[in-house]
Amino acid sequence: MKLAMIGSYGHVGTVLGDADACDVEIVAAARWGTDDPMQFVGKFSAIDESVVIYEDYEKMLNEVRPDIVGVFMPLYRNAEASIAAARAGCHIISEKPLATELSDLSVLRDEVERAGVTVAALMTARCEPRFQAIRQAVLSGRIGRPILASAQKSYPFAKRDDFYKLRRTYGGSIPWQGIHAIDFVSYCTGKDYARAAAMHANTAHPNYSEMEDNGAMLFELAGGGHAVISFDYLRPWGKAKRNWGDERLRIAGTEGVIELTGGGEEVSLMTPDATQHVPLGPGSSFLAEFVSALQGQGQGLVSTAESFRLTEVALKARQAADENVVVDLKS
Repeated sequence: MKLAMIGSYGHVGTVLGDADACDVEIVAAARWGTDDPMQFVGKFSAIDESVVIYEDYEKMLNEVRPDIVGVFMPLYRNAEASIAAARAGCHIISEKPLATELSDLSVLRDEVERAGVTVAALMTARCEPRFQAIRQAVLSGRIGRPILASAQKSYPFAKRDDFYKLRRTYGGSIPWQGIHAIDFVSYCTGKDYARAAAMHANTAHPNYSEMEDNGAMLFELAGGGHAVISFDYLRPWGKAKRNWGDERLRIAGTEGVIELTGGGEEVSLMTPDATQHVPLGPGSSFLAEFVSALQGQGQGLVSTAESFRLTEVALKARQAADENVVVDLKS
């Protein structure tokens, strides 16, 4: 299958790193603007210096006619590029959020439905063995009925692009950062969301005053129960060697508790009879699962419906924080 890239921002390696193994040919790439360095060219075996680089992604879509498009734009432009890709009849793997405004998300949904293409938002936690192990344990009933989830998503502030400084171009920390935890709570519990309340603020980085560097969300889960999610850009960064992100998850159910331990890298299961470590599997390739689903083999790691739903939940949770209200999320 032919894959073309639009932009180079975000989790590009999640797609390009597995392209060779998936028998996917990278046929072209388009810059998101004159400042786009296209740093991935030559860094992955699937895309070398011979790849055709376009300055206009719509021209690329018209001339190359790829089967799949990877969308990695500055966040506020993801929807714009995905809408163009859907109109060109391309399946889409998009950096999340799919859109930074509900109105743009609605337009994208209409175009995707009209074209009959598949969209997958890059919910990368679903590739990871630790979250896959938790999901399997919960959905197989090992903690009974899941009731309460507590989750964390923490990043260093480090160095941020200028588009983070403005809500209009950044979109907010809930749809960019918090959405990962919104996803892995839903993925691991098997539950959708019913209502949301939230708070967010910039407390430590005044030069990026419209970028929230901390916050929390409270969700009522569909069918009963709750989830509490915190997110921040306060993780220390410098010479110390540590993981970029710090993700935590604890799910308490009617018959047990499962959680990430060992700095968020191990899974511990507590039941009335014992506490044990849960073995982890090999994980999954996001691109391989996506391609297999297109070929009628499997369902992919995240469906089109889930990609739109998770984006909608994140944007409405942002609304809850902005307006200091409880937002109804029932679909």
